[in-house]
Amino acid sequence: MASTFPFTRLDSIEVFATEDRVAQLVWRNLPDGIVGAIVKGRPQILGEGGRPGAAEVRGLDPDSHNSVDITLDGRVIARRIISTTRSLEGPALSRIATISDLHLGETGFGLVKEMREKAGPTKGYPLRCALAAAREAEEWGADALVIKGDITELGMPEHWALFDEFLSEISIPVIAIPGNHDTFGKPGSIDATEALQSRGLFDSPIQIRDLPGLRVVAADTTTPRHTWGRIRHLSDELERAVDISEPTLLLLHHHLETHPYPRIWPLGTPKRQARDVLDRLATANPDLLVSSGHTHRNRARRHGSAVITEVSATKDHPGVWAGYVAHPNGIRQVTRRVAEPSCIEWNDRTHAAVGGAWGKWSPGRLGDRSFVHEWTRPSTATAESPRATQSSDTSSESV
Repeated sequence: MASTFPFTRLDSIEVFATEDRVAQLVWRNLPDGIVGAIVKGRPQILGEGGRPGAAEVRGLDPDSHNSVDITLDGRVIARRIISTTRSLEGPALSRIATISDLHLGETGFGLVKEMREKAGPTKGYPLRCALAAAREAEEWGADALVIKGDITELGMPEHWALFDEFLSEISIPVIAIPGNHDTFGKPGSIDATEALQSRGLFDSPIQIRDLPGLRVVAADTTTPRHTWGRIRHLSDELERAVDISEPTLLLLHHHLETHPYPRIWPLGTPKRQARDVLDRLATANPDLLVSSGHTHRNRARRHGSAVITEVSATKDHPGVWAGYVAHPNGIRQVTRRVAEPSCIEWNDRTHAAVGGAWGKWSPGRLGDRSFVHEWTRPSTATAESPRATQSSDTSSESV
């Protein structure tokens, strides 16, 4: 394992994700034993110590600072204050999950010293973590799964074959867009558009799905053979896509730069393009949440009435998937770590990249990962609406 500096070491027990009544607790470097939690005097079994793990803590009060005791074999070893989000009004109308940066075909991770997985698992960590994320999202209740690009490491036939294996084990509808790793155009690689369309995916650079209380738009921001993104050429179609009376979730691969000159790697969509397009979209629909991948980190910010987030990868620290719950008056984002034991063990190991700085940089703050955002205009949809419909055009009619 790569060496780490003392100031970059991670807490042994962490509250990673919160909703109104549920939180995800993550632990690492605990002694052997049964990890549990005590909530309002009631014990819960969470999992096994001795290795990294993650589990739900239930029975919490919404919009509260909940005091939770963490136990090992029934003995209290720590106390955490779990600050839950508030409950949104009305029923949950729809649930959608996203993953990104699968990098199927990758064999090692790290910038200075590459980490490789020990022999043992029958599936490599990129496929194993992607599958675990999708399964956990489905158990959480997702109506559909959106893959926000960098499906493969370099778009080689054997990498797309791993994607076939992934698709064969997923039972909920999948929406996919390419990322820069899919469109590098390396010798021997497969054209990403052809690869996705041959699998019944990516019928258009802008894909629209209407769920109860939420329009989902997935847009291709790739620049063939380059790392950076572009979005200005899609601005007219995107404006038509979001110009509806219902709230919209816009999903991209590339993040939208906030500075004239990029301050982090990898390169995203240039600030001027990003700002101009965001201004148009937020004017067309003030109830807008935009989320991207690409940076392998978790961040959140506001642009007027819109919320802009970045969600990290499935296959390196912290290793996550994101869920979105639409209610009549708002939306909840929750970003959870992939909890499957062999995946969280691998992803926890990769926190040591860049001398341990990766483990501090990539997760972001709890408020970047889990939050509630209220709409300016309540949705008129009902929970009995069709679960998912596809729109092939970008008209401005209401859902």
